Amino acid sequence: MCLDEEKLILPEEPILPDSPKSHQKKMCDLRATAAIKNEELLKQNLRPLYVVVMSLCDLIMEDKVSCHENFTTIKHTRDTIKLLQVIKQLMYSNGSEDIHTVHNQIMATTNLLKMSEERGQSPQNLQEQFTAMRQVCDQLGLRIGQSDQGAWAILKKEGVTNPTAKQLEEVTKRASEEYHAILFLYLAD
Repeated sequence: MCLDEEKLILPEEPILPDSPKSHQKKMCDLRATAAIKNEELLKQNLRPLYVVVMSLCDLIMEDKVSCHENFTTIKHTRDTIKLLQVIKQLMYSNGSEDIHTVHNQIMATTNLLKMSEERGQSPQNLQEQFTAMRQVCDQLGLRIGQSDQGAWAILKKEGVTNPTAKQLEEVTKRASEEYHAILFLYLAD
């Protein structure tokens, strides 16, 4: 969960009820002890994972990571989560998000639209590749498939003429999902 969320997620601390009974106090103490143990174990497990993540980087990525401004601190603390954030930043932006933003956006859009199912490729593999490219586009701030026309077309079909802001936001997301579903179907062979 920590790696997915890119932050340290600690176990929940037990809450002692008001005017607890003796067995509730003992249970709370046991849960608190277990939470402390789990927190320490989590932190201990994240440190060696740093080495695993670094070993999975190819030489080019390893060089880019080692040139990052925060690398010395990350390496010293063996902060796996910060390391993954740096790697993700470098992967999605090619390390040049401030310099070549428009170029990166164009390349991501082109790569997404040129994608197609290769001979012998499983639909699951294509779907994973498609999802990864959508994440790249999202990371670069591209909102492919989000248009007012698509949202209003859905609202018109549903008979809604004066939508609330929340309805408009929800239908915009639905229109984007429909757009990407149709795009995926066209890309699949």
